[in-house]
Amino acid sequence: MPFSSFNFILSLPLFVLTFWLMPKALQKYWLILLSFIVYMAAGLPDFLLLFSAVFANWAVPYAAPDKRRAAAAMVVANIGFLAWFKYRIFLSGLVGLHPAYALVIPLGISFYIFQMISYQVEIRRGQVTGDGSFWEFFLYIFFFPHHQAGPIMRPHAFLICFHQARTFFRSRMLTGLLIFLWGLFKKVWIADLIAPKVDEAYLTFHNSGGREGSLIFLAVMYGIQIYGDFSGYSDMAVGMGRFFGFKFDRNFHQPYVSRGAAEFWRRWHVTLSQWLRDFVYIPLGGNRGTYLRTLVNLFLVMLVGGLWHGAGWNFVLWGAMHGAYLIWERVVPSPQGPWARWPKYVLFQLLVMLTWIPFREPSMAAIWHALPRSSAWFGSATDHALKYFAAILLFAHLEQALERRFTGLVKRTARIPAPTFAVAYGILLFLVLIGAGNATTFIYQRF
Repeated sequence: MPFSSFNFILSLPLFVLTFWLMPKALQKYWLILLSFIVYMAAGLPDFLLLFSAVFANWAVPYAAPDKRRAAAAMVVANIGFLAWFKYRIFLSGLVGLHPAYALVIPLGISFYIFQMISYQVEIRRGQVTGDGSFWEFFLYIFFFPHHQAGPIMRPHAFLICFHQARTFFRSRMLTGLLIFLWGLFKKVWIADLIAPKVDEAYLTFHNSGGREGSLIFLAVMYGIQIYGDFSGYSDMAVGMGRFFGFKFDRNFHQPYVSRGAAEFWRRWHVTLSQWLRDFVYIPLGGNRGTYLRTLVNLFLVMLVGGLWHGAGWNFVLWGAMHGAYLIWERVVPSPQGPWARWPKYVLFQLLVMLTWIPFREPSMAAIWHALPRSSAWFGSATDHALKYFAAILLFAHLEQALERRFTGLVKRTARIPAPTFAVAYGILLFLVLIGAGNATTFIYQRF
């Protein structure tokens, strides 16, 4: 059930009101029921698969006499579980095998498997005991605002929330409402608005084998769509978490204001970047080895990040491009001075946009055919795309300025009488939703 659908928007106030009116001992079970209702839009098989994985990840360490060894075994099992559903065909193709059938990727599998791996790693590190309640662990994975597309929550920070008394605070609810509404705006009025143009452009590009279409147009338009879609989802998830008394980690900090690759990954999909840093980059050695080894580790971690998104050479290329940007930033001295600030920023953001082509287009052959074609880089479509490019950069800076004033906005909003605020919020919600046609699923839900 898409969060931007009318059915979900109309049901959400009832979900929240019931939560705060019921006894505190029953609240977590209400959240499990709500999560089940939302998740069942994907179908019963997806739910049974997720439930089985959650139960195994809780039961094995819980029952094992040596929890550290059990946790290590479950890390391997989780990786195998993810590989079977997501990478079986890709890996088989590398050795010349061809499986008889393909499997539909379960909803949110990459997100919940990473959270389960986090749980097992934290058991090994002693950050969690592995003796907790099954239903609390299940809700850590299954809580509907984040189980489909993040943010990727850490067990030691989230499980403790179930042992803390939740109290209704009007300011917290106002904060959640504003964040939720802003995310919904980005989903409806940015991502969904340009999605048909993006789909049409990529369909033409794909069907022509890369002989038609503007690469700049493809890059910029999808770059705008995926930002509005995924950052919109993440903001809505954070806002909904506040509705129920939970504080989720931020997943986006205006990545399109970044002036370099390292800064970009501190702003884009923040919880994934932190996960890859803590569970891939640092175990590989991080920056503790030689200079060359550090560069290799950076490149490898971005390849892992690319493959996490999908099993295909296009995602390998996407990860390799970002890895190359990180290495370039470390190896090549950056131009200094005020004259270089804006050209460097615009050039880097254009390079980021180019990475979205292999992210969206699965055919490597189409991409290679387009690269030497001059009309793929220049022409009226390119001129049109550059205007959109300027618009999204301007939007990113306006969004950053708005965030800086967010605390003051919440304080001023809190002084508005409740009936007046309710009417004002209803009008704003209506203005956002009139832009909604058929609610589309979020891009990251099937990663």
